[in-house]
Amino acid sequence: MIVRILSGTSDPDAARALAGLLHQLPGAEPGPALPDSTLLLDTLARAAEAGMDELPEVVIVHDGITPMPALELIREVALRFPAVGVVLLTADPSPAVLSAAMDSGARGVIGLPLSYDELGARVEAAAAWAGGVRRHLSPQRALPAVAGGTLVAVAGAKGGVGTTVTAIQLALAAHAAGRSTALVDLDLQGGDIASYLDVQFRRSMADLADIADISSRVLHDAMYVHESGPALLLAPGEGERGEDVTDRSVRLVLHALRQRYEVVVVDCGTQLTTANAVAVETADTALLVTTPDVVAVRAAKRMVRMWDRLQIRKPQDTTTVVNRYTRGTEIQPSLVARITGTKVAASVVPAAFKELQSVIDAGRLHDLDNRSTVKQGLWALAAELGLAVGGHALPKAARRGRRSLRDDRGQVILETLGMTPIILITLILVWQAVLAGYTFTLAGHAADEAARAAAVGTDADAVTAAQRDLPGAWNGTTTVDRSDGKVTVTVNLQVPVLFPGAIDFPLTVHGHASTVDEETKR
Repeated sequence: MIVRILSGTSDPDAARALAGLLHQLPGAEPGPALPDSTLLLDTLARAAEAGMDELPEVVIVHDGITPMPALELIREVALRFPAVGVVLLTADPSPAVLSAAMDSGARGVIGLPLSYDELGARVEAAAAWAGGVRRHLSPQRALPAVAGGTLVAVAGAKGGVGTTVTAIQLALAAHAAGRSTALVDLDLQGGDIASYLDVQFRRSMADLADIADISSRVLHDAMYVHESGPALLLAPGEGERGEDVTDRSVRLVLHALRQRYEVVVVDCGTQLTTANAVAVETADTALLVTTPDVVAVRAAKRMVRMWDRLQIRKPQDTTTVVNRYTRGTEIQPSLVARITGTKVAASVVPAAFKELQSVIDAGRLHDLDNRSTVKQGLWALAAELGLAVGGHALPKAARRGRRSLRDDRGQVILETLGMTPIILITLILVWQAVLAGYTFTLAGHAADEAARAAAVGTDADAVTAAQRDLPGAWNGTTTVDRSDGKVTVTVNLQVPVLFPGAIDFPLTVHGHASTVDEETKR
């Protein structure tokens, strides 16, 4: 976030020291120091004429400024420009001076000599205060009615599958595509959207529980417009207050939100309550987030069946999102679809928690890098669901995500095609080995039959017996040897190549059998 800073001081040394430190602050955009109060007020007045967004977020006033005394100047700025955070710079940061500055409308006091840490803290606090005031004063808060916005309910099969991350990124993608977006936390006892987006809030869903008429003004007071764009309706900070939210109040709130926002994304958490059941039932799209492991997929199946039994939503009307997907996982999206009986989104979210860890720990999920494969997957999911107006208005991250998923699928196809010759050759070799083994079996059996026939008959009988059980595709010869009161028969067969009867392999299989020569005894 860029913080524009305007300073006023008639002391050149203080001006140089202040400018040097301000340029070191991350995100700071300091302007030149103005030497007197008249020029400072004129500069602010010209900026205000162009609109509130043109005003600097922070004004630093040195207590030695002239001709107007510093405290009077602070009071004048606070009255005329209430969306500007004013900070007093003084060599006497005593309690009395601090109290006088606060009474005049200052948001903080910085002592001289300047300290980098103190300056950064005071500027950040003043900028945050100014940002909050501007969000409340902004005309964007009074949203016009829309002709029925799209409601997307996001539920988790079990805890830890990425439900909240999915809901937040879908809302960010919809807002980035130019659609007015609301993000609702209906995980009333354990909602974490405020933590993921580093939001300090007073109002929540519980404050709307007893209101029969949810007007635009009521929504305005209960919601918080985040710096990333979407308007937030958060879960209560005290989990027990979630019991005050009834299915009736949720129905009224969601109806009111759909009349004022083009996209409403609801985080339903992982536990089914009467409140979030309304969101799942009335949603245009109900997403069930799971991971490709046995425990999560079983939980997804239980959730889908419970929705069906309670007549909340049919399995065929539910879309399952596979999170933390890897190409080598045993449970593929197609299997998830068969187990749960739901549709499975084509856009899968890859397993890359390391990309998320730093922004989640900092409470800055909205700052997730556009190169993140997780963000690309989720923004591609937003395009698939139609939250990004067909995808043409998506930022580069989402387009890259969709392109990346197509590339992955293309790579899988190419790898499969590349493996096809190897698979075919392997199958051919296995089949040829089967034919060779079968030929050995035939030769041995034929030799046994021929030996029994030769023992009680002639050599011709032996040849006939050997050929009788041989399939016509196997060509062979039979030899009979009588000596020492024994008859020995050898059957020679050619091994066919692939198709018996077509071509013979240059390999001869020999089957031997011997028995007592009964004819010699007689």
